[in-house]
Amino acid sequence: MKPAVFRLRFWHRYLGLVAILPLLLVSLSGMLLVYKKPLIQLLVTQQAELPKEYSLAHIAKQLDDIAQLAQTQGAVRIKAPNRQEPYWTITDSEQSHQLFAIDTLAPYQTNLWLLKTLEFVHHLHTELLLNKTGQTILLISAILSLLLLIAGIWLWWPGRRGFRWRFIKPWPIKLKMVLQFHRHSGIVAAPILAIILLTATIMMWQKQIAPLLPTLPSHTIAQTEASTQPLSAKQAMRLAQSQLPDSWPTYIRLPEGENDTYRFRYRLPGEWHPNGRTSVNVDPHTGKMELTQRADQLPWQYQLINQIYPLHSGYGINGLYQLLILLGGWSLAWISLTGLLSYLKQEGWLTSNNRQLK
Repeated sequence: MKPAVFRLRFWHRYLGLVAILPLLLVSLSGMLLVYKKPLIQLLVTQQAELPKEYSLAHIAKQLDDIAQLAQTQGAVRIKAPNRQEPYWTITDSEQSHQLFAIDTLAPYQTNLWLLKTLEFVHHLHTELLLNKTGQTILLISAILSLLLLIAGIWLWWPGRRGFRWRFIKPWPIKLKMVLQFHRHSGIVAAPILAIILLTATIMMWQKQIAPLLPTLPSHTIAQTEASTQPLSAKQAMRLAQSQLPDSWPTYIRLPEGENDTYRFRYRLPGEWHPNGRTSVNVDPHTGKMELTQRADQLPWQYQLINQIYPLHSGYGINGLYQLLILLGGWSLAWISLTGLLSYLKQEGWLTSNNRQLK
């Protein structure tokens, strides 16, 4: 074996051991989160649907009532109904969610354990239950995973003629062939894993280190009509909507503490990002608005960065892509497990003797 290949294999093995636990946790939790919305509709909101006639006028009509509910319960964020989530969602500072029916504004009470479970899984997937420390571990693991993927492809290439499809199916697996399962499963899953790991690295880098691109300046519009009373949520939304009449509101933040403005986030027609990337802030006292540049009019670099989240999660893209993301999560867990088994076997902690894992 050439010295360079030996060194690369050495680093591939031991860097993989460093990253294996975070990779297993995020791959398994991510698989559940891919279908979070369908699970909620199936078990909590009981197949709720958005009425065909439901429009922005309906949202504006209900917004003051839902804002009062949110303030009463200490919520910091509201999410407006949409086709995929046909219910109001309010979120408190602890990231706990409550769902409300769009016809009565009554809270959903069925199978609330699912919401708690998904909140726990989301916290595990994005922070490993360790807040900032967990985010740093995930960033390091994501970078290591990209390096492991590149090294794995490099090490696989000389033996590419030994590829067999039987090494892709998970069961039964012979311990003496576990390295082949690891190598060939990895190469098949490499394209979707590259997307998942690269987007994860970019998102964690921007959260932990710095944005990849500088923030673009917002556009300020002064309100021409004077108001003697602070604007209600409904009035503020109508002002914001006047700047983006072809869009659909997603997240709404109410005035709170030092951030004494309404913040409306919008999804533009045809936008991949399920929550949109265009925002309007409205000052409730003066009516002054601050608009970010429309997501569909940004330079291409910014539009690409804005698609990182849907590319990573599958949200907002078609069902086939979501299935690929699910299989990517499964593949990451499978490759991590077979890599660990291969290491334990080589170290003599496992003996093959033609045994099969069933």
